[in-house]
Amino acid sequence: VCPMHPEVVRPQPGTCPKCGMALELRTVTADGGEENAEYENMRRRFVVAAVLTVPLVLVAMRDLMPGGRLLESLTGPGTLMWLELLLATPVVLWAGWPFFVRGVQSVANRSLNMFTLIGLGVSVAYLYSLVALLAPGLFPAAMRTAHGMVPGYLEAAAVIVTLILLGQVLELRARSRTGAAIKALLGLAPKTARKLLDGGEE
Repeated sequence: VCPMHPEVVRPQPGTCPKCGMALELRTVTADGGEENAEYENMRRRFVVAAVLTVPLVLVAMRDLMPGGRLLESLTGPGTLMWLELLLATPVVLWAGWPFFVRGVQSVANRSLNMFTLIGLGVSVAYLYSLVALLAPGLFPAAMRTAHGMVPGYLEAAAVIVTLILLGQVLELRARSRTGAAIKALLGLAPKTARKLLDGGEE
C-alpha cells in the first residue's frame, strides 16, 4: 500500500502510480521478513553516483579551484568536457533511471509529482549538454567560449540525481527502521494467554 495514498493497493512490491513512493506492506508481522530490496537498490545507485559525481564536480568547477587552469592547459577544454560526459552518463542514465521511469509513469497516469520535475530537469540538462558538446556550431557565437565550446550542465544533472538518491536512501532507511521498531513491539506480545473464569476455572 502507498503510505501517501491508502487507496493504492498492489499484490506485489512496486511504486505508487500517483506519487512514485515505494509501496509498503499493509500488515507488519513480528518475524524478520525479507530485506528491503528498494533500499538496497537505491543505496547501491547512490554509492555509484556519489563516486562519479565528486570528480565530475571538481572537473566542472576547475576555474574556482587552485591549479584548475593548469589542468585545463595540459589537457584542453574539449578533453575535459568529454571527461565530464564520461562521468555524468552513468549517473544520469543508470543511477537516475528509476526517476525517469517514475516520471514517465506520472505523465501516463496524469498525476504529476516530484519525479516528473526531476526527470524533466535532469533530461533537459543532460540533452542540452550533449548537443552543446557534439554540435557547438548550432549555438550562437555569443554562447561559445574562446575555444569554440559551449558550456554545459552535466555536473548539475549528476548532482541532482545524486542528491535525490541520497534523499531516497534516507527516507527508505527511516521507514525501514520504523517497521523494525513495530516488529520489536510485536515481539514483546505474549505467545499464549490464559483466561481465568469467575469460578476459578482456567
